[in-house]
Amino acid sequence: MLIIGVLSIMERFRVEVIAKTPNPQQVVYAAMHQDYSEELVVADRLRWPDEAKCGEIIVKRLLAGDRGHFGPLEHPQITLNCGYFPHSVMQQVRTHRVGISFDVQCLAGNTEVTFVKSDGGGLRKIKIAELYDLWTNGEKAIRQRSIKGRQGEPPGEYRRDCKTRIRKMQLRVLNEETGLFEVGHLKDVIAKGIQPVYRLTLEDGKTLDCTANHRLFTSEGWQTMGEAVGLVTHTDNTVAAITKIGDVMCNGIIAELRADRLQPHKYYDKLIEPQQWNYKPKSSRKLRSHPVKVKSVEFLGAQMTYDLEVAGPWHNFVANGMVVHNSNRYTGQRIVDAATGNRDIEEVFYLRPVGDYADRQGKRYEYTPEQRQRDMQWCLEAAKRYQQLIAEGTSEEHARGIIPFDVRQHWVMSVNPRSLMHILDMRWKLDAQLEAQKLCELIWPHFQEWMPDVAAWYEKSRLKKARLAP
Repeated sequence: MLIIGVLSIMERFRVEVIAKTPNPQQVVYAAMHQDYSEELVVADRLRWPDEAKCGEIIVKRLLAGDRGHFGPLEHPQITLNCGYFPHSVMQQVRTHRVGISFDVQCLAGNTEVTFVKSDGGGLRKIKIAELYDLWTNGEKAIRQRSIKGRQGEPPGEYRRDCKTRIRKMQLRVLNEETGLFEVGHLKDVIAKGIQPVYRLTLEDGKTLDCTANHRLFTSEGWQTMGEAVGLVTHTDNTVAAITKIGDVMCNGIIAELRADRLQPHKYYDKLIEPQQWNYKPKSSRKLRSHPVKVKSVEFLGAQMTYDLEVAGPWHNFVANGMVVHNSNRYTGQRIVDAATGNRDIEEVFYLRPVGDYADRQGKRYEYTPEQRQRDMQWCLEAAKRYQQLIAEGTSEEHARGIIPFDVRQHWVMSVNPRSLMHILDMRWKLDAQLEAQKLCELIWPHFQEWMPDVAAWYEKSRLKKARLAP
Protein backbone atom coordinates (compact mmCIF):
# COMPACT_ATOMS: atom_id res chain seq x y z
CA MET A 1 0.00 0.00 0.00
CA LEU A 2 1.60 3.25 -1.16
CA ILE A 3 0.68 6.28 0.90
CA ILE A 4 1.73 9.77 -0.15
CA GLY A 5 2.25 12.49 2.43
CA VAL A 6 1.61 10.32 5.48
CA LEU A 7 4.06 12.17 7.73
CA SER A 8 2.73 15.61 6.90
CA ILE A 9 -0.84 14.57 7.79
CA MET A 10 -0.03 12.41 10.80
CA GLU A 11 2.74 14.52 12.32
CA ARG A 12 0.19 16.09 14.69
CA PHE A 13 -0.36 12.73 16.41
CA ARG A 14 1.10 12.72 19.93
CA VAL A 15 1.54 10.23 22.76
CA GLU A 16 3.04 11.48 26.04
CA VAL A 17 3.45 9.85 29.45
CA ILE A 18 1.46 11.37 32.33
CA ALA A 19 2.43 8.89 35.03
CA LYS A 20 3.75 5.35 35.41
CA THR A 21 4.43 2.80 38.14
CA PRO A 22 8.10 3.04 39.14
CA ASN A 23 10.17 -0.17 38.94
CA PRO A 24 7.36 -2.03 37.17
CA GLN A 25 9.41 -5.19 36.58
CA GLN A 26 10.05 -5.45 40.33
CA VAL A 27 6.29 -5.10 40.91
CA VAL A 28 5.59 -8.01 38.54
CA TYR A 29 8.39 -10.02 40.19
CA ALA A 30 6.78 -9.47 43.61
CA ALA A 31 3.34 -10.53 42.34
CA MET A 32 4.85 -13.68 40.81
CA HIS A 33 6.56 -14.67 44.05
CA GLN A 34 3.63 -14.02 46.36
CA ASP A 35 2.01 -17.10 44.83
CA TYR A 36 4.73 -19.25 46.35
CA SER A 37 5.49 -17.35 49.57
CA GLU A 38 4.00 -18.23 52.94
CA GLU A 39 4.71 -14.72 54.25
CA LEU A 40 4.15 -11.27 52.76
CA VAL A 41 6.53 -10.93 49.85
CA VAL A 42 7.07 -7.27 50.73
CA ALA A 43 8.91 -8.40 53.84
CA ASP A 44 11.79 -9.46 51.57
CA ARG A 45 11.80 -6.21 49.62
CA LEU A 46 15.40 -5.36 50.49
CA ARG A 47 16.47 -8.69 48.99
CA TRP A 48 14.56 -8.37 45.71
CA PRO A 49 16.75 -8.38 42.58
CA ASP A 50 17.25 -5.03 40.87
CA GLU A 51 14.91 -3.86 38.10
CA ALA A 52 16.98 -5.34 35.25
CA LYS A 53 17.37 -8.73 36.96
CA CYS A 54 13.65 -8.81 37.70
CA GLY A 55 13.02 -8.25 34.01
CA GLU A 56 15.18 -11.27 33.14
CA ILE A 57 13.30 -13.43 35.66
CA ILE A 58 9.90 -12.32 34.31
CA VAL A 59 10.88 -13.26 30.77
CA LYS A 60 12.40 -16.61 31.74
CA ARG A 61 9.84 -17.84 34.28
CA LEU A 62 6.61 -16.14 33.21
CA LEU A 63 6.69 -15.12 29.57
CA ALA A 64 9.06 -17.46 27.73
CA GLY A 65 7.61 -20.49 29.50
CA ASP A 66 4.17 -19.68 28.05
CA ARG A 67 2.50 -20.98 31.22
CA GLY A 68 -0.67 -18.99 30.74
CA HIS A 69 -0.67 -17.41 34.21
CA PHE A 70 -0.19 -13.75 33.33
CA GLY A 71 -2.06 -12.06 36.19
CA PRO A 72 1.13 -10.53 37.68
CA LEU A 73 1.45 -8.39 34.54
CA GLU A 74 -1.72 -6.53 35.47
CA HIS A 75 -0.34 -4.74 38.54
CA PRO A 76 1.90 -1.97 37.09
CA GLN A 77 0.18 0.85 35.22
CA ILE A 78 1.19 3.53 32.75
CA THR A 79 -1.03 6.53 31.93
CA LEU A 80 -0.67 8.03 28.45
CA ASN A 81 -1.99 11.26 26.96
CA CYS A 82 -2.88 10.68 23.29
CA GLY A 83 -3.76 13.60 21.06
CA TYR A 84 -4.96 14.63 17.60
CA PHE A 85 -5.91 11.10 16.52
CA PRO A 86 -9.14 10.50 14.59
CA HIS A 87 -12.10 9.56 16.74
CA SER A 88 -12.24 6.11 15.11
CA VAL A 89 -8.85 5.20 16.61
CA MET A 90 -10.00 6.14 20.10
CA GLN A 91 -13.10 3.99 19.61
CA GLN A 92 -10.94 1.00 18.67
CA VAL A 93 -8.59 1.42 21.62
CA ARG A 94 -11.34 1.75 24.21
CA THR A 95 -12.48 -1.83 23.43
CA HIS A 96 -9.17 -3.29 24.60
CA ARG A 97 -9.40 -3.41 28.41
CA VAL A 98 -8.19 0.13 29.03
CA GLY A 99 -9.51 3.07 31.00
CA ILE A 100 -10.01 6.18 28.86
CA SER A 101 -11.07 9.76 29.58
CA PHE A 102 -11.18 12.63 27.11
CA ASP A 103 -9.64 16.09 26.82
CA VAL A 104 -8.27 16.20 30.33
CA GLN A 105 -9.10 19.75 31.34
CA CYS A 106 -9.14 19.97 35.10
CA LEU A 107 -8.67 22.15 38.17
CA ALA A 108 -7.27 21.15 41.56
CA GLY A 109 -9.69 20.86 44.46
CA ASN A 110 -8.48 24.05 46.18
CA THR A 111 -9.58 26.25 43.25
CA GLU A 112 -12.07 28.93 44.31
CA VAL A 113 -15.06 29.48 42.03
CA THR A 114 -16.61 32.97 42.10
CA PHE A 115 -20.36 33.52 42.54
CA VAL A 116 -22.23 36.83 42.73
CA LYS A 117 -24.58 37.19 45.72
CA SER A 118 -28.19 37.52 44.63
CA ASP A 119 -28.72 40.68 46.71
CA GLY A 120 -25.82 42.39 44.93
CA GLY A 121 -23.92 42.60 48.19
CA GLY A 122 -20.67 41.13 47.00
CA LEU A 123 -19.10 37.85 46.00
CA ARG A 124 -19.07 34.34 47.38
CA LYS A 125 -16.16 32.00 46.65
CA ILE A 126 -16.44 28.23 47.02
CA LYS A 127 -13.64 25.70 46.57
CA ILE A 128 -14.43 23.42 43.65
CA ALA A 129 -13.88 20.23 45.70
CA GLU A 130 -16.44 21.49 48.25
CA LEU A 131 -18.79 22.42 45.42
CA TYR A 132 -18.49 18.88 44.01
CA ASP A 133 -19.26 17.40 47.44
CA LEU A 134 -22.38 19.56 47.80
CA TRP A 135 -23.47 18.81 44.23
CA THR A 136 -22.98 15.06 44.63
CA ASN A 137 -23.86 14.38 48.27
CA GLY A 138 -26.09 17.28 49.29
CA GLU A 139 -25.96 19.70 52.20
CA LYS A 140 -23.32 19.00 54.82
CA ALA A 141 -25.80 18.85 57.70
CA ILE A 142 -26.79 15.24 58.46
CA ARG A 143 -30.56 14.75 58.64
CA GLN A 144 -32.67 11.87 59.91
CA ARG A 145 -35.51 10.30 57.88
CA SER A 146 -37.84 8.30 60.13
CA ILE A 147 -40.15 7.07 57.37
CA LYS A 148 -39.78 6.26 53.70
CA GLY A 149 -39.19 9.38 51.57
CA ARG A 150 -41.44 10.67 48.79
CA GLN A 151 -39.16 9.14 46.18
CA GLY A 152 -38.94 5.84 48.00
CA GLU A 153 -35.79 6.69 49.97
CA PRO A 154 -35.29 4.35 52.94
CA PRO A 155 -35.35 5.68 56.53
CA GLY A 156 -32.03 6.66 58.03
CA GLU A 157 -29.44 9.44 57.93
CA TYR A 158 -29.06 11.48 54.78
CA ARG A 159 -27.83 14.78 53.35
CA ARG A 160 -30.54 16.81 51.66
CA ASP A 161 -30.09 17.33 47.91
CA CYS A 162 -29.18 20.92 47.03
CA LYS A 163 -28.57 20.80 43.27
CA THR A 164 -31.58 23.00 42.53
CA ARG A 165 -30.30 25.71 44.87
CA ILE A 166 -26.78 25.50 43.42
CA ARG A 167 -28.15 25.80 39.87
CA LYS A 168 -29.87 29.04 40.86
CA MET A 169 -26.68 30.58 42.24
CA GLN A 170 -25.24 33.34 40.06
CA LEU A 171 -21.92 32.21 38.64
CA ARG A 172 -19.60 34.96 37.44
CA VAL A 173 -18.95 34.52 33.69
CA LEU A 174 -17.36 36.68 31.02
CA ASN A 175 -19.21 37.99 28.00
CA GLU A 176 -16.50 37.22 25.46
CA GLU A 177 -17.82 39.82 23.01
CA THR A 178 -17.85 42.84 25.31
CA GLY A 179 -15.19 41.85 27.83
CA LEU A 180 -17.66 42.59 30.65
CA PHE A 181 -18.60 40.20 33.43
CA GLU A 182 -22.15 38.87 33.66
CA VAL A 183 -23.78 35.99 35.53
CA GLY A 184 -24.48 32.45 34.38
CA HIS A 185 -25.49 29.19 35.99
CA LEU A 186 -23.99 25.76 36.66
CA LYS A 187 -25.10 22.75 34.67
CA ASP A 188 -22.84 20.13 36.26
CA VAL A 189 -19.88 19.67 38.62
CA ILE A 190 -17.54 16.91 37.52
CA ALA A 191 -14.77 14.93 39.19
CA LYS A 192 -12.06 14.30 36.59
CA GLY A 193 -9.83 11.89 38.52
CA ILE A 194 -6.19 12.12 39.58
CA GLN A 195 -4.16 14.09 37.04
CA PRO A 196 -0.77 15.83 36.88
CA VAL A 197 -1.28 19.38 38.15
CA TYR A 198 0.76 22.56 37.61
CA ARG A 199 0.69 25.85 39.51
CA LEU A 200 0.41 28.90 37.26
CA THR A 201 1.51 32.11 39.02
CA LEU A 202 0.76 35.57 37.62
CA GLU A 203 2.72 38.76 38.19
CA ASP A 204 0.03 40.10 40.54
CA GLY A 205 0.33 37.04 42.79
CA LYS A 206 -2.74 35.12 41.60
CA THR A 207 -2.21 31.37 41.32
CA LEU A 208 -4.17 28.59 39.63
CA ASP A 209 -3.54 24.86 40.06
CA CYS A 210 -4.63 23.10 36.86
CA THR A 211 -3.70 20.53 34.24
CA ALA A 212 -1.62 21.62 31.24
CA ASN A 213 -4.68 21.17 29.00
CA HIS A 214 -6.99 23.45 30.94
CA ARG A 215 -8.06 26.31 28.73
CA LEU A 216 -7.50 29.90 29.84
CA PHE A 217 -8.83 33.09 28.28
CA THR A 218 -5.86 35.16 27.13
CA SER A 219 -5.44 38.31 25.07
CA GLU A 220 -4.91 35.89 22.13
CA GLY A 221 -8.18 34.07 22.83
CA TRP A 222 -8.71 30.63 24.32
CA GLN A 223 -5.50 28.66 24.85
CA THR A 224 -4.55 25.71 26.98
CA MET A 225 -2.30 26.59 29.87
CA GLY A 226 0.53 24.77 28.09
CA GLU A 227 -0.02 26.76 24.90
CA ALA A 228 -0.27 30.08 26.73
CA VAL A 229 3.21 29.70 28.22
CA GLY A 230 4.86 27.39 25.66
CA LEU A 231 5.22 24.71 28.34
CA VAL A 232 7.97 22.11 27.83
CA THR A 233 8.09 19.18 30.26
CA HIS A 234 10.37 16.29 31.08
CA THR A 235 9.12 12.69 30.87
CA ASP A 236 8.24 12.83 34.58
CA ASN A 237 6.01 15.89 33.91
CA THR A 238 8.30 18.34 35.69
CA VAL A 239 8.79 21.71 33.98
CA ALA A 240 11.75 21.90 31.61
CA ALA A 241 10.98 25.41 30.36
CA ILE A 242 8.32 27.95 29.52
CA THR A 243 9.09 29.38 26.11
CA LYS A 244 6.73 32.38 26.04
CA ILE A 245 5.39 34.90 28.51
CA GLY A 246 1.66 34.90 27.93
CA ASP A 247 -1.06 36.59 29.91
CA VAL A 248 -4.41 35.57 31.34
CA MET A 249 -7.59 37.67 31.41
CA CYS A 250 -8.56 38.29 35.02
CA ASN A 251 -11.41 39.60 37.14
CA GLY A 252 -11.97 42.58 37.15
CA ILE A 253 -11.49 46.33 36.64
CA ILE A 254 -14.42 48.73 37.01
CA ALA A 255 -15.57 50.02 33.64
CA GLU A 256 -17.44 53.35 33.58
CA LEU A 257 -19.75 53.03 30.58
CA ARG A 258 -21.42 56.07 29.01
CA ALA A 259 -23.57 55.93 25.91
CA ASP A 260 -21.98 59.10 24.57
CA ARG A 261 -18.37 57.94 25.14
CA LEU A 262 -18.14 54.49 23.62
CA GLN A 263 -14.68 53.18 22.87
CA PRO A 264 -13.73 49.77 21.50
CA HIS A 265 -12.17 47.53 24.15
CA LYS A 266 -8.43 47.00 23.66
CA TYR A 267 -8.82 43.21 23.45
CA TYR A 268 -12.01 43.11 21.37
CA ASP A 269 -12.16 44.10 17.74
CA LYS A 270 -15.70 45.37 17.43
CA LEU A 271 -17.82 48.11 18.97
CA ILE A 272 -20.92 46.98 20.87
CA GLU A 273 -24.03 49.14 20.58
CA PRO A 274 -25.25 50.82 23.79
CA GLN A 275 -28.49 48.83 23.99
CA GLN A 276 -26.49 45.60 24.05
CA TRP A 277 -24.72 46.72 27.23
CA ASN A 278 -27.95 47.48 29.12
CA TYR A 279 -27.10 51.16 29.67
CA LYS A 280 -28.82 53.25 32.27
CA PRO A 281 -29.86 56.71 31.04
CA LYS A 282 -26.51 58.32 31.93
CA SER A 283 -24.01 55.66 32.89
CA SER A 284 -23.56 52.23 34.49
CA ARG A 285 -20.72 50.54 36.29
CA LYS A 286 -19.60 47.05 35.34
CA LEU A 287 -16.46 45.02 35.66
CA ARG A 288 -14.34 44.20 32.66
CA SER A 289 -11.57 41.66 32.30
CA HIS A 290 -7.93 42.73 32.12
CA PRO A 291 -4.71 40.87 31.21
CA VAL A 292 -2.04 39.89 33.74
CA LYS A 293 1.31 38.43 32.68
CA VAL A 294 2.36 34.93 33.68
CA LYS A 295 5.30 34.85 36.08
CA SER A 296 6.03 31.14 36.51
CA VAL A 297 4.79 27.54 36.20
CA GLU A 298 5.73 24.70 38.55
CA PHE A 299 4.77 21.04 38.68
CA LEU A 300 2.89 20.03 41.84
CA GLY A 301 2.45 16.31 41.21
CA ALA A 302 -0.68 14.21 40.78
CA GLN A 303 -3.85 15.48 42.48
CA MET A 304 -7.57 14.86 42.42
CA THR A 305 -9.13 17.25 39.90
CA TYR A 306 -12.54 18.71 39.05
CA ASP A 307 -14.29 20.91 36.52
CA LEU A 308 -17.61 22.63 35.89
CA GLU A 309 -20.08 22.57 33.04
CA VAL A 310 -21.68 25.98 32.54
CA ALA A 311 -25.03 26.63 30.87
CA GLY A 312 -24.73 28.87 27.79
CA PRO A 313 -24.22 31.24 26.17
CA TRP A 314 -20.78 31.78 27.78
CA HIS A 315 -19.01 28.55 28.69
CA ASN A 316 -16.53 30.01 31.16
CA PHE A 317 -16.22 30.98 34.82
CA VAL A 318 -13.83 32.76 37.19
CA ALA A 319 -11.40 30.48 39.04
CA ASN A 320 -8.98 32.07 41.52
CA GLY A 321 -9.62 35.38 39.78
CA MET A 322 -8.78 34.07 36.26
CA VAL A 323 -11.18 33.44 33.38
CA VAL A 324 -11.14 29.73 32.52
CA HIS A 325 -13.15 27.54 30.17
CA ASN A 326 -15.64 25.04 31.47
CA SER A 327 -15.28 21.30 30.92
CA ASN A 328 -14.85 19.94 27.39
CA ARG A 329 -17.35 17.28 28.37
CA TYR A 330 -19.98 18.63 25.98
CA THR A 331 -18.32 21.61 24.30
CA GLY A 332 -16.91 21.96 20.82
CA GLN A 333 -15.06 25.27 20.82
CA ARG A 334 -12.42 23.78 18.51
CA ILE A 335 -15.15 23.22 15.91
CA VAL A 336 -16.41 26.79 16.24
CA ASP A 337 -12.83 28.04 15.94
CA ALA A 338 -12.42 26.06 12.70
CA ALA A 339 -15.66 27.50 11.33
CA THR A 340 -14.52 31.08 12.02
CA GLY A 341 -11.00 30.51 10.67
CA ASN A 342 -9.35 30.90 14.08
CA ARG A 343 -8.06 27.33 13.96
CA ASP A 344 -6.68 25.23 11.10
CA ILE A 345 -9.42 22.91 9.84
CA GLU A 346 -6.86 20.07 9.68
CA GLU A 347 -6.21 20.50 13.40
CA VAL A 348 -9.86 19.74 14.14
CA PHE A 349 -10.79 17.09 11.55
CA TYR A 350 -8.73 14.20 10.27
CA LEU A 351 -8.70 13.03 6.66
CA ARG A 352 -6.30 10.42 5.34
CA PRO A 353 -3.40 11.45 3.11
CA VAL A 354 -3.76 11.31 -0.66
CA GLY A 355 -2.50 7.97 -2.00
CA ASP A 356 -3.19 4.41 -3.09
CA TYR A 357 -5.01 2.15 -0.63
CA ALA A 358 -6.43 -1.36 -0.40
CA ASP A 359 -9.28 -2.66 1.74
CA ARG A 360 -9.08 -5.88 3.76
CA GLN A 361 -10.42 -7.87 0.84
CA GLY A 362 -7.52 -6.65 -1.30
CA LYS A 363 -9.55 -4.27 -3.48
CA ARG A 364 -7.36 -1.33 -4.49
CA TYR A 365 -8.46 2.25 -4.82
CA GLU A 366 -6.99 5.75 -5.07
CA TYR A 367 -7.77 8.69 -2.81
CA THR A 368 -7.15 11.69 -5.04
CA PRO A 369 -6.30 15.30 -4.18
CA GLU A 370 -9.66 16.34 -5.64
CA GLN A 371 -11.55 13.91 -3.42
CA ARG A 372 -9.68 15.00 -0.34
CA GLN A 373 -10.33 18.68 -1.08
CA ARG A 374 -14.06 17.99 -1.45
CA ASP A 375 -14.07 16.08 1.83
CA MET A 376 -12.23 18.88 3.61
CA GLN A 377 -14.75 21.40 2.30
CA TRP A 378 -17.51 19.18 3.66
CA CYS A 379 -15.81 19.22 7.08
CA LEU A 380 -15.68 23.02 6.97
CA GLU A 381 -19.37 23.26 6.05
CA ALA A 382 -20.23 20.89 8.91
CA ALA A 383 -18.23 23.07 11.32
CA LYS A 384 -20.14 26.14 10.13
CA ARG A 385 -23.45 24.34 10.59
CA TYR A 386 -22.35 23.34 14.10
CA GLN A 387 -21.49 26.98 14.85
CA GLN A 388 -24.93 28.05 13.60
CA LEU A 389 -26.73 25.49 15.78
CA ILE A 390 -24.81 26.63 18.87
CA ALA A 391 -25.64 30.26 18.11
CA GLU A 392 -29.33 29.27 17.88
CA GLY A 393 -29.17 27.82 21.37
CA THR A 394 -28.87 24.11 20.53
CA SER A 395 -27.07 22.08 23.20
CA GLU A 396 -23.52 21.00 22.40
CA GLU A 397 -24.28 17.28 22.74
CA HIS A 398 -27.11 17.71 20.21
CA ALA A 399 -25.16 19.86 17.75
CA ARG A 400 -22.13 17.57 17.70
CA GLY A 401 -24.26 14.89 16.04
CA ILE A 402 -23.91 16.61 12.66
CA ILE A 403 -20.11 16.84 12.58
CA PRO A 404 -17.95 14.28 10.70
CA PHE A 405 -17.11 11.17 12.72
CA ASP A 406 -13.33 11.55 12.57
CA VAL A 407 -12.98 14.77 14.49
CA ARG A 408 -9.53 14.73 16.06
CA GLN A 409 -9.75 13.37 19.60
CA HIS A 410 -7.57 13.79 22.69
CA TRP A 411 -7.77 11.22 25.45
CA VAL A 412 -5.98 9.87 28.48
CA MET A 413 -5.68 6.11 28.76
CA SER A 414 -4.39 3.91 31.57
CA VAL A 415 -3.07 0.45 30.73
CA ASN A 416 -1.21 -2.36 32.44
CA PRO A 417 1.49 -4.32 30.56
CA ARG A 418 -0.92 -7.13 29.69
CA SER A 419 -3.56 -4.85 28.14
CA LEU A 420 -0.86 -2.78 26.45
CA MET A 421 0.54 -5.86 24.70
CA HIS A 422 -3.01 -6.76 23.68
CA ILE A 423 -3.43 -3.36 22.03
CA LEU A 424 -0.12 -3.81 20.19
CA ASP A 425 -1.13 -7.33 19.10
CA MET A 426 -4.43 -6.18 17.64
CA ARG A 427 -3.61 -2.70 16.31
CA TRP A 428 0.01 -2.94 15.13
CA LYS A 429 -0.49 -5.88 12.81
CA LEU A 430 0.00 -5.20 9.13
CA ASP A 431 -3.70 -5.16 8.17
CA ALA A 432 -4.78 -2.88 11.04
CA GLN A 433 -6.08 0.64 10.41
CA LEU A 434 -3.20 2.84 9.31
CA GLU A 435 -3.84 5.46 12.00
CA ALA A 436 -4.09 2.82 14.74
CA GLN A 437 -0.72 1.46 13.64
CA LYS A 438 0.69 4.96 14.03
CA LEU A 439 -0.71 5.13 17.59
CA CYS A 440 1.09 1.87 18.45
CA GLU A 441 4.28 3.17 16.86
CA LEU A 442 4.18 6.22 19.17
CA ILE A 443 3.33 4.13 22.25
CA TRP A 444 6.17 1.68 21.63
CA PRO A 445 9.16 3.84 22.76
CA HIS A 446 7.38 4.56 26.06
CA PHE A 447 6.85 0.83 26.63
CA GLN A 448 10.52 0.13 25.84
CA GLU A 449 11.72 2.78 28.28
CA TRP A 450 9.31 1.70 31.03
CA MET A 451 9.72 -2.12 30.90
CA PRO A 452 12.78 -2.78 28.69
CA ASP A 453 13.08 -6.55 29.27
CA VAL A 454 9.40 -7.24 28.75
CA ALA A 455 9.34 -5.02 25.66
CA ALA A 456 12.41 -6.81 24.24
CA TRP A 457 10.71 -10.18 24.75
CA TYR A 458 7.56 -8.85 23.08
CA GLU A 459 9.50 -7.47 20.10
CA LYS A 460 11.23 -10.80 19.53
CA SER A 461 8.29 -13.13 20.03
CA ARG A 462 5.06 -11.27 19.26
CA LEU A 463 5.51 -7.92 17.51
CA LYS A 464 3.24 -7.65 14.42
CA LYS A 465 2.46 -11.38 14.50
CA ALA A 466 -1.21 -10.78 15.38
CA ARG A 467 -1.22 -13.29 18.22
CA LEU A 468 -3.72 -13.06 21.04
CA ALA A 469 -2.33 -11.13 24.01
CA PRO A 470 -0.95 -13.00 27.05
